[in-house]
Amino acid sequence: MKTNRISLAQRASLVSLLLLCALLLALLPPVAQAQTVAPDGFADPAFRQIWTRADALVAAGSAGRSWVWGELPGSRRYERFDQAPGGVRLVQYVDKARMEINDPAGDRTSPWFVTGGLLVVEMIVGRLQVGATTFVNREAAAIPVAGDPVGNPDAPTYAMLAPLAALDGGNRVPSRVGQRVSATFGPAGMGENPAFARPETTIVRYEPVTGRNVPMVFQQFMEQRGPVLVNGRVVREQVVDPLFVFGYPITEPYWATVTVAGQQVPVLFQAFERRLLTYNPANPDPWKVEMGNVGQHYLGWRHGHTLHYARPVPAEPLAVRETTLTIPTYDLAPALRPTQPGDAIYPYDRLEPALVGPPQPREYRALVVENRFLTLTFLPELGGRLVQAVDRTTGRRIFYQNQVIKPSPFGQRGWWLGVGGLEWAVPTEEHGYLENLPWAMQVIREGDRVDVIATTTERQRGFEVLGTVTLRADEARFAVRLEARNPTTTAQPLQMWTNAILSPAGDNQVGPGMRFIVPTDELIVHATFDQALPAPRQRFPWPYQAGRDLRNPTNWTGYIGAFTPTPVSFIGAYDVEAEYGAVVSHGEGTVGGKIFGFGPSVEPGLYTDDGSAYVEVWSGAQPTFWDDPLLAPGASRAIATTWQPVWQMGLPATASPEGTVGLERRDDGGLTVTLATPQRLANATVVVSLDEREVFRSAPIELRPDLPFVIELPPGSTGVVGVAAAGRFWQAREVP
Repeated sequence: MKTNRISLAQRASLVSLLLLCALLLALLPPVAQAQTVAPDGFADPAFRQIWTRADALVAAGSAGRSWVWGELPGSRRYERFDQAPGGVRLVQYVDKARMEINDPAGDRTSPWFVTGGLLVVEMIVGRLQVGATTFVNREAAAIPVAGDPVGNPDAPTYAMLAPLAALDGGNRVPSRVGQRVSATFGPAGMGENPAFARPETTIVRYEPVTGRNVPMVFQQFMEQRGPVLVNGRVVREQVVDPLFVFGYPITEPYWATVTVAGQQVPVLFQAFERRLLTYNPANPDPWKVEMGNVGQHYLGWRHGHTLHYARPVPAEPLAVRETTLTIPTYDLAPALRPTQPGDAIYPYDRLEPALVGPPQPREYRALVVENRFLTLTFLPELGGRLVQAVDRTTGRRIFYQNQVIKPSPFGQRGWWLGVGGLEWAVPTEEHGYLENLPWAMQVIREGDRVDVIATTTERQRGFEVLGTVTLRADEARFAVRLEARNPTTTAQPLQMWTNAILSPAGDNQVGPGMRFIVPTDELIVHATFDQALPAPRQRFPWPYQAGRDLRNPTNWTGYIGAFTPTPVSFIGAYDVEAEYGAVVSHGEGTVGGKIFGFGPSVEPGLYTDDGSAYVEVWSGAQPTFWDDPLLAPGASRAIATTWQPVWQMGLPATASPEGTVGLERRDDGGLTVTLATPQRLANATVVVSLDEREVFRSAPIELRPDLPFVIELPPGSTGVVGVAAAGRFWQAREVP
């Protein structure tokens, strides 16, 4: 064997080269070695490019400055803009601003291919700009310009700045270059505090276009030089073009007292056309000057929405863990009474309510399964239920979750535990007999999916029951399958339902914004105290009866339980005020649908101790509780459903396992269409039609569960709405 050897001189030379390389690496600025991959979720590569240039190094911790755009990309929309192709332009909201593409066919190398709107001007004046010369009037934004969004009473709002703003060439002030800023402004009006006249607030620039003065701290911030990322290389140059990012100053700088994290602090602020700058002397040096969250504020003002963001890719696509939940639990043991043959519920226990013991903290075993978008929690000891599903993008809970385990006087057994979540209702009508009993639980992980399987043997008729919940990586939906098998030699009657116990706003309440969405024009009464409705088994119109909107349980008297007369493709529960809810799509074997809720007159103490409230959505293997079909010996029966959380969509209008479409009529008379897909779909072209006539076609875009896709159709848009994307199709009608 021949080996290669190097001489001592060569070795010395190599060592010297390695030392030189190490020295050069040590001398390189840290930013050159930073991880600078942009997060996913940008609506257009041009948006990603301008974010990457200024903020990628901030995100990597390699540039000591505050954000120019924000940490993560947020809500994406095709917003109305009359001069854009099709009357809409693609925009994306970030914390500090909004990115816009007015002409998708324009020169992508132009520094103005992407623009930023005059959002601050619009919020101060109270006019939405929906075209080059077209505006929609709106109340000026009563939003604090700095500090906490609520609990901030001394902060000025955008609306308060209107008398101070220089707009359309008027309301100018003389130059004050060389003077220090001591003026204050807030709800009480103008003032002076000489103690605020610090050297760094010295006026160094007078802007002749608007007649406004700019202090040193803001001028230096706008003109700062530092590391930026250009074509994958770290270079040092001016971080931003001030005119492109900020526009012209439109107010003078003022000191204000604002509340930050619950503490009142003095902050210097100044409004520009596109941004708002703040200076907080108490902050560490790199973050003394920051841009206000104009993008957040504007989205809330214009659309009434909270800004949500593209969720980062997790380290683990699917995670499974075991934990415990401690829940105050009433003591049932002294009150349970065994039944005898001949009792309709034998061999299950009856309950004597007067003998139930007081609640005591009890620890329950819990299984948790999680992906990027959802966290699912199961309680094996309480019916094997899916007790909670948390939408991780919004942080909201999908299901009602009782804060106490308390027996209530409902169900065929004469009592029921209204724990919340998704329960398996078997083998009879109402809640079945099994929601209070422990089930065996098994977790099977295979590839990109996790199956959580709850199993039990039903003791009255001998059914083997399996409830399976499937969560896949990178999906904001979960599949539910309930199956019953008859291992006996005798045909047995079987009812089986899944019952979802919901508070659509995620707050354990049912408020005036709650809406049931059921795609039918009539329902069948199961039971009710509402005297305006017909007797059980009779039909009534849906969703309106004699001018009453029955979608909202706060309009009910007593309670209402009602079945769909024919199978429906989905049922939803959505809170239009909280802009949040969930839909269940009905799949194989699911022929029954039911809704239930309490009106305001029902006392919550029947089932809880904290005044909380819920509604129910049922999906069944039979049409109603009056149907009790036999299951043959050796046979099985199953139902399949799919759940998806939805938000910020006006009102869900149609849904399938592949996504949900929402419709909302805007103040300007236009129609907003929102598509929420539970999967990431790359390079999807979204096409919207009205009465089968195409009215909108998007550029290729990635559809994402964490960023519902919004299209604003122009005023006068009416008709049956069709939405097509990535081989999927939805059709919906607007319900007033």
